Amino acid sequence: MDLITIGINDDIDIVHERLKTELEVLSKQGIDLDLTERVHGDLYFFDCGVSNCIFSKFSYNDIIYISKHYVANAISDIIIDIMEKKLLKKCIDGNYYYFSEEERQRIFEYACKALGIDGTQSDQVCVYRLSRKARVLQKVLDYLENNSSIIIPGFVRFRMKDYILELEDATDRAVEEYLMEREYNEFIKLLRYFVEIQEPKVDTVNVLKNPDNSYRLLDGRGMTVNNELLDDLASEVLENNINYDDLLISSLITIAPTRIVFHNGAVSEGSEILDTIKKVFHNKIAYCHGCELCYIKKPVEKE
Repeated sequence: MDLITIGINDDIDIVHERLKTELEVLSKQGIDLDLTERVHGDLYFFDCGVSNCIFSKFSYNDIIYISKHYVANAISDIIIDIMEKKLLKKCIDGNYYYFSEEERQRIFEYACKALGIDGTQSDQVCVYRLSRKARVLQKVLDYLENNSSIIIPGFVRFRMKDYILELEDATDRAVEEYLMEREYNEFIKLLRYFVEIQEPKVDTVNVLKNPDNSYRLLDGRGMTVNNELLDDLASEVLENNINYDDLLISSLITIAPTRIVFHNGAVSEGSEILDTIKKVFHNKIAYCHGCELCYIKKPVEKE
């Protein structure tokens, strides 16, 4: 009993294994499908036909219904697990050809992360991926309801335009993220250059955090670092609502110390501010969790 024909033009072995796995599960339910293969032009076809079933357990319509669901599940996995990255790559190369190959690869990585096809296992990404597969599965089932043959590349191209638009949207967002990253990296280079060309105003700067989340900067003798430029920066915090993290970075760049010591967890590991400071100051950073400065209660004013 002929059931369905599946056409594909790439990844033949992977597609065969995915179909075979699904049909093995179906066989345990009492329905055996034969899987035969043939080539026609540029396409490779898999023909599925019912070879054996428990008619006392399933009606003819049941066999067709159940079998198509199992085959549709395999097809949706093939689209999501095998074709999606290629479709994404094609979209990036076609719409953003003016970026270099290295830049397009970076955009591709961002898009894969957003779609959950980079191995990311966060709950949000997993739910989005499962939702996407469910929508693809329903499209395949709707198509197979009235058709016994499906050529997967053509089906995706002509019957799943919403899905393609979703991939294009993920690509657009990935480009925005990449451009932000590039702008940030260029800004870090500029800051690093600025630090390298100026003379250090203080050799060692000790960074402590106040109860109100502001920062205290002490020199190597434990005295508060005072500087007209720092005073100007501090006034900007009040006038323009600049946050304390921005003020800390600006202050350190202005001072350009040869060594920065963070005391008693003044900045958290993995925080954005620490990541920025590391990129600007490289190996000039140290951490302390137990000296007398770590437990100082109020600023020490310079004499």
